[in-house]
Amino acid sequence: MIKILVRSRSLRFMADIVRQSPTSSLARLRWSGQDIFYRSGSADPFVLYQVLLRSGKKAEYYVPPALRPKIILDIGSNIGASIIYFHRQFPDANIFGFEPHPDTFRVLQKNVANLHGITIFNYGLGATHQRIAVRADKVNFGAFTTRCSFRDRGYPAAPVECEVRRLDDVLREIGVAQVDLIKIDCEGAEADVFSTLPDEILNQCQWIVGEFHDHTGFDVLARLAPHFHLDLKKKMFRSRFRFHACNNSRMEQLSRSDVDALQR
Repeated sequence: MIKILVRSRSLRFMADIVRQSPTSSLARLRWSGQDIFYRSGSADPFVLYQVLLRSGKKAEYYVPPALRPKIILDIGSNIGASIIYFHRQFPDANIFGFEPHPDTFRVLQKNVANLHGITIFNYGLGATHQRIAVRADKVNFGAFTTRCSFRDRGYPAAPVECEVRRLDDVLREIGVAQVDLIKIDCEGAEADVFSTLPDEILNQCQWIVGEFHDHTGFDVLARLAPHFHLDLKKKMFRSRFRFHACNNSRMEQLSRSDVDALQR
């Protein structure tokens, strides 16, 4: 709690991390000269803490600054913490964010409205193009998944209709033929997303960071292995695990401290 208070400089924010029960109010955190909005009583402040308030190499989505990506895909953008983080690290990059949940997307819009180079889409990515009705949890919106599975944490919300699209179709429509950085955390749909990403784009990507949520993640890692160095953080008996993937051609740009940071 002391770390949270020191890093956030906000008693309200610290209390919101501890107190998680559904409310309809938006709160705000002042970070790096910017107001960042989050849903009070939800898991949103914990996400902000992990991604933005844990600075330097302790940040959730740390990327070695020497890579300098120009095109970033943020798949599973939630309320925008990861987009804000990447924009801060790489202000000249064009970032494309994808968030299917309509309520979460509205908060995301507020948080990135004044940032240049950001394009966000209110749909998820998957293996097919479809519209689906899915449920969410009023506290942990970050656990929202378009795979139609739902884990009842005690605060179920009414079903919402979301659009899911294929990534290859989306990239073609927006005119993106090369991607330098991919961040992905879409609660179990990761393998579906990667299944629609063309080899010629994936194999030239500099860096990939995110989470897998079940055994299908190992199939994706097998696909990455010929072209990427892989770093995994997984505990036994837990299906979810974090990973980083560095393109083989970029390894020489990493310092020893960059490599060590990934193992923490």
